[in-house]
Amino acid sequence: VSDASGCSMIALLHTGAAKFPQNLLPRARKAVCSLLPAGVLKGYSSIVSRKLASHGFGASMAAMSSFPPQRYHYFLVLDFEATCDKPQIHPQEIIEFPILKLNGRTMEIESTFHMYVQPVVHPQLTPFCTELTGIIQGMVDGQPSLQQVLERVDEWMAKEGLLDPSVKSIFVTCGDWDLKVM
Repeated sequence: VSDASGCSMIALLHTGAAKFPQNLLPRARKAVCSLLPAGVLKGYSSIVSRKLASHGFGASMAAMSSFPPQRYHYFLVLDFEATCDKPQIHPQEIIEFPILKLNGRTMEIESTFHMYVQPVVHPQLTPFCTELTGIIQGMVDGQPSLQQVLERVDEWMAKEGLLDPSVKSIFVTCGDWDLKVM
């Protein structure tokens, strides 16, 4: 689910948010906020509303206080970064794989997954890519392949109970690039 408004909101909801890499917080805010106009995020408590208001999201939070409980147990906020250049290179390869597990009832961040990925086809990051993503060559050199990272994602999801058929979760991205293109 996405929204073209470009609004932003989330990530600092939990006192443990500092564990989530700081460069990912704005992207997590943007991805979760993209759900707000569609009415997907519902049932915020007054505590969460105050937390969000303290981070500059007060106006939109007042309207959310009367929504019914959310139907998803967890929102999995996903925001890949990939190799890139101008003109665009092909194929683009995922170089950063972050997931933030957000409780759909409490709106608290319960867990995070984060790994950098070693690109194979374009192993050297371009200056454009580094400037756009903030990811430098040393962050991807020697990191696991995408296949290895996907195996670790599966292990993390199993450990977090996200593979249980009775647990309702949904991946959340800002726009369709992360899951449609990549």
